[in-house]
Amino acid sequence: MLLIHIISFMVCAGLLASASTLKLRADDASHTFSLYAYGTDITPGLPLFYGDGKAYIGTSTPSWLSEGVNITLTSTDDDTTFVAAPSSSSTNWTTTPMMYIDTTSDAFQPVGFTSTNSSLSDGQVTSGFGLYGGWAMHLADDGTVEMGFYAVETNVTDVYEVLWNAATATPTTGTAIALRTIAPAVVS
Repeated sequence: MLLIHIISFMVCAGLLASASTLKLRADDASHTFSLYAYGTDITPGLPLFYGDGKAYIGTSTPSWLSEGVNITLTSTDDDTTFVAAPSSSSTNWTTTPMMYIDTTSDAFQPVGFTSTNSSLSDGQVTSGFGLYGGWAMHLADDGTVEMGFYAVETNVTDVYEVLWNAATATPTTGTAIALRTIAPAVVS
């Protein structure tokens, strides 16, 4: 009974919100941020990077990638896309790749980057992304907050391909990860 009173108070005070009222936004004033991966059986805080149009996490660029670039992401208050830009001024892109995921039922596909929505297949989306307390998430059309990022090992130590799990079942490969704006602590 006490729990019902507490919940009633929170609803009246506006302390509880439905997923449909969540406002997607970047956490800082500049709306530019980096993402770091945290999960079981991976090194905490591996940075997200761009590799040949796909998302990876890791400490080095594998030799089999023709382009591996450390990136920052940008989002605006009125836009729910994550736009990638090189972290270094020595890399000059002529396009502005947007992060995308495959939301098709039961999809377990790589997170990628595209410069145009017209190149996407059915179910692949560049919109709906946001940060919730520094956690990267996707807001589905039905208002469900989704955090379906997975890390799948490559043949390079501490380098993983990032996939999106739209399936209801747990994948048999990879490990669930959280992508956060919080960089790992550096102890000196």
